[in-house]
Amino acid sequence: MARVIAFAGSKGGTGKSTLSHLVAHGAGSLPRPIPTVVVTTDPEDLLAEGERRYVVVDGRSPPLLANQLQRLLSIDRLLVVIDGVANRSDVDQILAQIADLVIIPYGPSAQDGARAAANLDGMPLAVGVPNRWPTHPGVAKRAKRWLEMVPATRRLPLLRAIPKLDALLSPESYADIAYEIASPARGLILEILARAAVEPDELVEDRSDTTGLESLGIKNL
Repeated sequence: MARVIAFAGSKGGTGKSTLSHLVAHGAGSLPRPIPTVVVTTDPEDLLAEGERRYVVVDGRSPPLLANQLQRLLSIDRLLVVIDGVANRSDVDQILAQIADLVIIPYGPSAQDGARAAANLDGMPLAVGVPNRWPTHPGVAKRAKRWLEMVPATRRLPLLRAIPKLDALLSPESYADIAYEIASPARGLILEILARAAVEPDELVEDRSDTTGLESLGIKNL
């Protein structure tokens, strides 16, 4: 059965989409790449196109999402990354039931911290990830109170701003930044897999298995 990492949370603009793609890029950039599929769920998002180190599929309506999960979850040696939609508690609860780890991104603001803490209260096994955290010592010190709105035991390490990360979603720019962002992307996916108690080697593709992605028509991994 596939392993599932889901990015969720009621607040928009926290980085669920960019982090979903960053994690998938990291998985596809490991020395032994992990076959990875990103499922886009927000109806307002465009599908990221172009040749990538991972596959992007459409789950932007409840029937599409159900269909994608049904066919993907049955595949061994596959990582499924679900790019959740903001302010959909019903979707978040479904993700909490099927995911090996649910991650709630939040930024350096009182509103983000409060929303993340509230979301985590409703999902006991989820964790927060402080995203786009300031690097300037003075600013970081002031933002510490927002960081600590989520207990240390319920959050991943700080994720600093990564230059050019927004270009990750652009088919024209992806190839230009793929190498540059590979190192932080690898670090992030390994951190997440460790938190989810998933060994990377158990997801590395077994090329002798003919029941996997190719049988579903997904051939560009």
